[in-house]
Amino acid sequence: MPSAIASVIIASSSAVAKVFVIGAIGYASANYPKGNPILPPYAMGAVSKMNFYVLALPLIYATLASSVTPEKLGPLWFVLVSGAVVISLSYGVATLLGKLPFFHVENKVDFDALRVAAAFPNIVSLPILIFPTLCEYAVVHDAFFEGDPDTSTEVEKFKSCVDQSNAMIFVYFFAWNFLYWILGYPILVSAGRKRQVHNETSVPSSAGRLSVPDGTVQTVETAIANESNNDEEGDNQQQSSNEVDDAKTEKKFENTNRCIKESQNDAPLESEPSILQVILHAFKQTLTSPGFLAMVLGFITGCIPPLRDALFEPGSSLRFLGSALESLGQAGTSVGTLVVAASLVHQVNDDGLDEVEHLESKHDNVAIHDTESQNICHSNVDVGESRVAMPSEICSPTQSAPRATSYNHEVRRSSMSRRSSVSQFGSMVKRRSSIALAAIRKRKPTIRMHAWFIFSRLIVAPAVICLIIVGMDCGGILSGISPLAKMVIIVNAGLPGAQLIVITLKSKGLSGSASIVAQVYLPSYLLSVVTIAAWTSVGLIVSIPDEDGLSFCNR
Repeated sequence: MPSAIASVIIASSSAVAKVFVIGAIGYASANYPKGNPILPPYAMGAVSKMNFYVLALPLIYATLASSVTPEKLGPLWFVLVSGAVVISLSYGVATLLGKLPFFHVENKVDFDALRVAAAFPNIVSLPILIFPTLCEYAVVHDAFFEGDPDTSTEVEKFKSCVDQSNAMIFVYFFAWNFLYWILGYPILVSAGRKRQVHNETSVPSSAGRLSVPDGTVQTVETAIANESNNDEEGDNQQQSSNEVDDAKTEKKFENTNRCIKESQNDAPLESEPSILQVILHAFKQTLTSPGFLAMVLGFITGCIPPLRDALFEPGSSLRFLGSALESLGQAGTSVGTLVVAASLVHQVNDDGLDEVEHLESKHDNVAIHDTESQNICHSNVDVGESRVAMPSEICSPTQSAPRATSYNHEVRRSSMSRRSSVSQFGSMVKRRSSIALAAIRKRKPTIRMHAWFIFSRLIVAPAVICLIIVGMDCGGILSGISPLAKMVIIVNAGLPGAQLIVITLKSKGLSGSASIVAQVYLPSYLLSVVTIAAWTSVGLIVSIPDEDGLSFCNR
């Protein structure tokens, strides 16, 4: 028995080490070479899309089509139901643990988003790398093999272990996907929008004020008016004109703000969807997803023996097609882990945000410059009771200068003052945007938040699931269930949070919540090196029968 436990620990440690070696390569690819990394932030979307459609879908189809038979469909119901139970219990554990004084998360908005992240683990890209490595060890594939061990080779036992575990993982993913659209997605988006509203209402109040050298604080409009008055002090006629212009500008700002508020008040409120609508939406999203369609086609192919044999039996007529799908799927497991590791780096650093901010700033500068030039060159200006056109030397410097007149001089000075006001207003807008972005970046999860998330996702939730499985197994409830199915449930319960949470928030423009979740993810993924190995060892000890075929409770 001690030798079997040592073999189990070695197998689980080796499987987890393989995953994190590939993850370390993805981390390095996202950082090096400096300034031009192998996996830059702007390429992550295209690489992720390619990995899913070109590599992951063939993996799902080929795995189910080659391994699932009508006789093997029976035990999969346990995986499907258990997947829903694990996610629901994980959400409940995160909620209850967050109410305790030591783990209490004060910010309710962040708490709601992180509860969803704690409930939905990364149950595809990590397990499909862990289980093939586990199945390489005789202590694992011998225990989980359901055929005749005397007439089967080690290669056949290994392939059966891998195919069955992958089939259970994808069935588990179906339950994960369905509950995500019913429970996770609405709560996550609602929390992200609340965080966005909070950022928009709190940051501008301080960002809209300008500091002056003497330590006082002035509003933007006051600063613009004071600078205009200082530049034109001593010229009463011009000062009067500027006051009129400033009054008009301020009135325009007030009217614009009033119109925005009225439009927001008059806009019809979106009605909350009913429970039936949420369930129907979840069914639609799940049933129309490419992953589900690949699963259905895989099940159909597996249940048609002539078609299955033609695709996956050596030397058959369609073997070239089945072999191509299997080769693509094998590449998808490693590429998926690389994408997860690189995405964590870019999400925490917000690298993509810097590039977008630079492009937007450049675009805004060009737009402001063009707008000022057009306003100066094509607008008429009030001078006294008459309206005169702008002098031609401002619009076309190459043309000859017109005869200098007193009102032309006054108009030119008025236009330059107006342009200075517009420039300061543009600077104020950019400064407020910069402060808002800086506020998002400076928001860091607290130590208590990190501790709560790690304990709920990596320790407490898998411990509860493991105790439930042991209790049901000792009570005889799971006597007819495959030991491999128990193993899949325990391992999936102890995985870190899914990357889809961060992707969903960013796709909705909810950068505040996305940043917090990504920062919480990073230490949890690093610590999961230890916790995944530990729970994998526990799962093997609980699920693998001993030499006499006795389960954990009957030893």
